[in-house]
Amino acid sequence: MRRSASLLISAAVLACLPASASAVPRASDFELRVGDAGPARSAAHAASASRARPWTSPVLRPGRAFSVFGLRWKRAPEDLHAEVRVRDASGWHRWVELPHGHSRRGSDPVWAGRRATALQLRLSARVRGLKVEFVQVRGKARTARRASGPRARAAQNGPPPIISRAEWGGDTQCKPRDTPSLGTVQMAFVHHTVNANDYGPGDSAAMVLGICRFHRNSNGWDDVGYNFFVDKYGQIFEGRAGGIDQPVVGAQAQGWNAQSTGVANLGTYSSVAQTPQAIDAMASLLAWKLPLHGAPVTGTVTLKSAGGSTNRYANGTLHTFQRISGHRDGNQTECPGAQLYAQLPGLRALAEQRAPDVIPAPQPVTASARLTLTAVRRALSYPEPAQLAGRLTTPDGAPIGGQLVRIQVLTARGFKAVSSVTTGPDGAFTASLPTSRNRSVRALVGRVVSNTVRLRVAPAMELRKPPKRVLAGRRADLRGKLRPRKGSVTVDVYREAGKRYVFSKRMKVKARRGSFRAAVRLVRPGLYRLRVRFAGDKRNAPGRTDHYVRAVRTRAGLTSGAEAPAD
Repeated sequence: MRRSASLLISAAVLACLPASASAVPRASDFELRVGDAGPARSAAHAASASRARPWTSPVLRPGRAFSVFGLRWKRAPEDLHAEVRVRDASGWHRWVELPHGHSRRGSDPVWAGRRATALQLRLSARVRGLKVEFVQVRGKARTARRASGPRARAAQNGPPPIISRAEWGGDTQCKPRDTPSLGTVQMAFVHHTVNANDYGPGDSAAMVLGICRFHRNSNGWDDVGYNFFVDKYGQIFEGRAGGIDQPVVGAQAQGWNAQSTGVANLGTYSSVAQTPQAIDAMASLLAWKLPLHGAPVTGTVTLKSAGGSTNRYANGTLHTFQRISGHRDGNQTECPGAQLYAQLPGLRALAEQRAPDVIPAPQPVTASARLTLTAVRRALSYPEPAQLAGRLTTPDGAPIGGQLVRIQVLTARGFKAVSSVTTGPDGAFTASLPTSRNRSVRALVGRVVSNTVRLRVAPAMELRKPPKRVLAGRRADLRGKLRPRKGSVTVDVYREAGKRYVFSKRMKVKARRGSFRAAVRLVRPGLYRLRVRFAGDKRNAPGRTDHYVRAVRTRAGLTSGAEAPAD
């Protein structure tokens, strides 16, 4: 009896879970190095052996159960054909093609079921530096909600229902490596994720998390590549972090990312059409998203290519796209599949019916305009966000309203936009900027640049149930945590002497994963101030917190007498 090919689901990571589940699953990554995969090349036949000779691997057992896997390699032919089969408790499953159309250095991620234990590969040619990267997932997925039907048709009043990163586990299980960059949204690319189509509605959140883990940890990207996901049930998921209403630059269409948004359809649509529910959801999403950034959903737009190895057009080439296009229109791929690609005209027509009238973008301000930026507080304590304010005026002070203001932070590669706001009728704007580190911030309108504001962020120091009283001669156990994580703190010990505190000693305390513990011996009776300090580094400003503890002579004093000052 033939086993179903549905065992392998590319671009997913979590097991099928009950629709009633409410927890975010936990995932871990590991790898297995295979080396140079291909026929043996002894000295006797090295001259005649062909690099294109097919190769079947031995059975590969990583020693741990896995849920998802993918291949990475240093060098392989561009036309490499790869197949794989996996083994779980039910036995071996049939050979299926292993897709690798989105990277020159490896395959797409592949879903292997709840607890696969082994796999075997068949390659059409020699591959150098081969390794298999795995993800093991435990726990249950968060309940997903459907976004199809009447609720999805509310594009004119706002976005359709979108499942957030927090709901599918992105905020905890796939945190971005860096602050997202902002570009423009002049068009949308439609993708598919090349996985089996027989998943249930409760599986989709797990699949999105799997794609994110592989994109970030295996591909080495900052975050998941796509801006949005849509499943065959019409559920819409937030993809790359940065805000669904922001022009976040993804990694979904090489050479065009800074000028577009990307929507990935969970499934394979080469020989099967996408469902009406998914088309309905995409239409509502794009009918909201494109006009939000001043772009119509139909017609064409001419963009300049930024190049890249998978781009169809060389760097600097101008190409005209439909406002809603398929991934294959810009890159060398069959994505989003022949059947879904054929559905794009209908998708455009449906989106046009739902899209509001596009308001023309304001004309760019002149270079002589004045743009200011201030911060309510420049010295912050994590996780306090920076509250920014500014104003855009003409040289003679007249307000300029309705202009897009990009808030930029300085990085190693220069300033990059991380959020955007619009000036009001009085030319003023406000913005909130979460940050875990020191930042240099500025605002930008067109080519008009504001002054730069320097923000200093001290880490938060949290003491966990510190003692208020100890016996003299004993140790006061001081435990705490720093956020963001740091490697060490200093504890300064002061003893009360009259109306002042006299320095007693200093302790350097290491922190592990941000947590620290200091055992401070208080020799003499009296009131002590324990000052926990972080000296500051390139990322964060100095910070401190004080705790007062009284050393008493007898055990009776542990529960009586004057209290120590409040922290």
